[in-house]
Amino acid sequence: MVRLPKILIQVPGTSANLGPGFDLMGLALGIHNEFEFQFSKEITETKTELKNGNPLPFTKKEDLVEEAYRSYFSKFAPKLIAPPYHCKMTLSLPLKGGLGSSASAIVAGLSLAREVHKRLEKESVPSEQEFTQFLAEFEGHPDNTLPAYLGGFVFAYSTFGEPIRYFRKKFPSSVAMFILTPEFAVSTEESRKTLPKNYVTADVIFNLSRIGAWMHFLDKRKFGDLLVGLEDKMHTPYRIPSSSPLFPLADTLKQEGIGYCLSGSGPSLLIFLERKTLKSKQIELEKKVTQVMTGAGIPFQFRRVKPDGIGVRIQFK
Repeated sequence: MVRLPKILIQVPGTSANLGPGFDLMGLALGIHNEFEFQFSKEITETKTELKNGNPLPFTKKEDLVEEAYRSYFSKFAPKLIAPPYHCKMTLSLPLKGGLGSSASAIVAGLSLAREVHKRLEKESVPSEQEFTQFLAEFEGHPDNTLPAYLGGFVFAYSTFGEPIRYFRKKFPSSVAMFILTPEFAVSTEESRKTLPKNYVTADVIFNLSRIGAWMHFLDKRKFGDLLVGLEDKMHTPYRIPSSSPLFPLADTLKQEGIGYCLSGSGPSLLIFLERKTLKSKQIELEKKVTQVMTGAGIPFQFRRVKPDGIGVRIQFK
């Protein structure tokens, strides 16, 4: 048996959609899940636990790390037996919080499998293109998995069975970001059921123009372009309707000219301030968030976050 090292994998969280870029745009965030994998001849079955000793927040059937790990071998090395491992996780991303917890698990499982594959049968390891294609297809949301893997801002798409296409850009440092995470979970599958099956042409054109504003912002780094680029008519109005507990806050942010977008399918919100206005606006922003959320009786977390420009990190011990 080939001796496998202890492998530590760190994967950033992500914010998908970013307003108008529904299923197309995503950004890696400086909040990470960590996965420590150990192999030995004494390990005969895969075991997963939290590093802090708390119970796992999911069942074995819901373990996406193991599912992705085994799926990789089924796809790229079907003649090999995937070696069992012991995994200790440190989870900083909330489950079903709209911050890419599922994508982090998938990236970790597939990245682990590839590193193991390299040591067992180096000649048949998939190319980077093949790997990213499988990564994008696994969850069906490349706007989550590719930023988690690559880091930075990623625009990714694949239609009608075509190969995945994407480009990556650095997120401007002139913008400060905050994450508001209400303490209730949202299922992406259930959230998608709120979306219409068809859209009117005007709303599609509206979103296309806002994606253009995003591209101009990434190029010229003008905060005004970002404020326009965050506007959306294809998923935000359906996921934050007037009956939503988040609607009063979203309405307040809009009236104050503060940029925001739903992170993925929610419930987290990504909030943007021009960095040079932090001293004058951050305290007031925190007050408004606290006032609205406390008034609605919703427990929450509010923190500043930086973009992650690296993506998945892999260390060997």
